[in-house]
Amino acid sequence: MMMTTHHHQVVKNNEVPAVGYRFDPTDKELIVDYLFHKVHGNPLPSTTAVKECDVYGDSHAWKGLFEAMEEDTLYFFTRLKKKTEKGKRIDRATDSGTWKGQQGDKEIFCYDDNHQMVHIGSRRNFSFIPKEGIQETRCTWVMHEYRLDSCLLDQNNNPAAEYGGPTDDVAVATRESDFQTHQVDVVVANLLALIQKFCTGTH
Repeated sequence: MMMTTHHHQVVKNNEVPAVGYRFDPTDKELIVDYLFHKVHGNPLPSTTAVKECDVYGDSHAWKGLFEAMEEDTLYFFTRLKKKTEKGKRIDRATDSGTWKGQQGDKEIFCYDDNHQMVHIGSRRNFSFIPKEGIQETRCTWVMHEYRLDSCLLDQNNNPAAEYGGPTDDVAVATRESDFQTHQVDVVVANLLALIQKFCTGTH
């Protein structure tokens, strides 16, 4: 399975976007052009559009970025936290609250080079629930969590082969059980989160 990705020019760190520019990618673009290349160590279309941040750690880190940048929507590369080192269950509790799932996954598809529809990832929605006793601001927080499909963790299905990027950054384990565990670890370590802030009233 081979997918065509957009040929893009990497944006330099010091390049300033045009006035009025807003980063507004589709689900497919986030999966194929950003998250996939992040996992495989390839250049990204922009080095500033998606920021590194521990979304499931200190909530002051990502909330502070919203305040500093005066934005209502931000994109982050982050990693999940497993409840146990060898387990598959995910811990979405932070220091000040918990990301609670709102509904089932939205599956994301695109066409491959043979014009066949293929599954490339999923999106799951969450809302931030503050801990009891913690007074939240007038804002509420919603997160869209993007994951790669396991097929894109296989180097033989690398849609970046034409892109000129590395094709062996994700090692292929010898046993199926090892590979499944490895897939979980790679997904846990590489996640793309879109967080939106919704505020009402005035200070």
